[in-house]
Amino acid sequence: MFEKIKNYKKIVMIFLIFLSLISLLNNCYKALKWSADFQWHPSTLLLNGINHYEYFLNGGKGFLSQLGEYGHGLYVLLLPFANLDWEYAKFFWMLTNVFFVFLIPLIICKKFKISKNITILIICIFATCSPVRTCINYGQQSLLIMFFFILPFVFNNKKSALLSGISYFKYSVGYVVPMYFLISKKFKFFFLSTIPAILGWIIYFTMTNSDPITNLFEPLILGVGKSYARGTDLYSILSSFNILENKTYNTLLAIFFSISLNGIFLYKINKIHDNLLKLSLICLSVVIFAPHSNYDYIFLLPLLIYSIINIAENKFNLFIIIFYFYFSKIIKHLLGFDSGETNFYDTILFLTFFYCLIKNTFFIPAISGKL
Repeated sequence: MFEKIKNYKKIVMIFLIFLSLISLLNNCYKALKWSADFQWHPSTLLLNGINHYEYFLNGGKGFLSQLGEYGHGLYVLLLPFANLDWEYAKFFWMLTNVFFVFLIPLIICKKFKISKNITILIICIFATCSPVRTCINYGQQSLLIMFFFILPFVFNNKKSALLSGISYFKYSVGYVVPMYFLISKKFKFFFLSTIPAILGWIIYFTMTNSDPITNLFEPLILGVGKSYARGTDLYSILSSFNILENKTYNTLLAIFFSISLNGIFLYKINKIHDNLLKLSLICLSVVIFAPHSNYDYIFLLPLLIYSIINIAENKFNLFIIIFYFYFSKIIKHLLGFDSGETNFYDTILFLTFFYCLIKNTFFIPAISGKL
């Protein structure tokens, strides 16, 4: 009897692995046809000594959707790809993304001693979920950013703190790391984490012969000028109210309020003893307080892992994550909410995730479990 059950589990696991590989291959094929968000074009401008921030601020045309809103360091990091033709560059970037699809869940599961079978299950879910599929299709940088973002929470050493600064290159994600270091009084980690951003800035303004001070603020000017908003986050919802008549001031107010509230949650999260729960809630705060597209919801992965190994107390967390990973995008399309503007459906999603953050931060004891 037990042998039969064991064989059934093996068959199910093999079937899941097979489906995951088919999904990955399909998305790799789409990536070779698309990869529109891969920031190759701005890096080619940098390679040729052109300040891409000035280029776009002065009305320069982008290539596909590569509009250069990230921090200086990302374009320095991508210079090896800029040396390649577009077709070769997106091929090697696709391979890089696939590498992170496996590496990110593996290092989290290894750190928290998750069993082999559950680790395989988690990788299969992660590899086939909508955010990861979109990330690969669009050639997004989110997997790269997430990898460096989680390092200090997984390894907790100086080297990981230094490398975590690469996550700063995407402001809507990376700002959480220095806030957490300051709140937790890890001042050495904070200063180490700023090094990649500073080096990236120095290399960038040197290569483009730009004024250092002007260049320092150009990424923010380019980003704020686009008033990027979605709907499943506090910033976007606050921005939609237009509390102040001046658009820029309204944006800055929404940023200030969202970051301040995030800081309050990080202060409380820092007191949690369960490190996997702590990582889960820090990553959840990333998508709640700042605007993000579907592909950035890969940051739900740690909460997925925590919910699976502590399933008795976290059925709701698991349900909403699985719903978002596989069904939310389809339902949103069927309801006609694809415009990217704040809408009723996105607001409900935001409130649901916000409820998860509040419940797990303030009302759930910091227990840990293993399977």
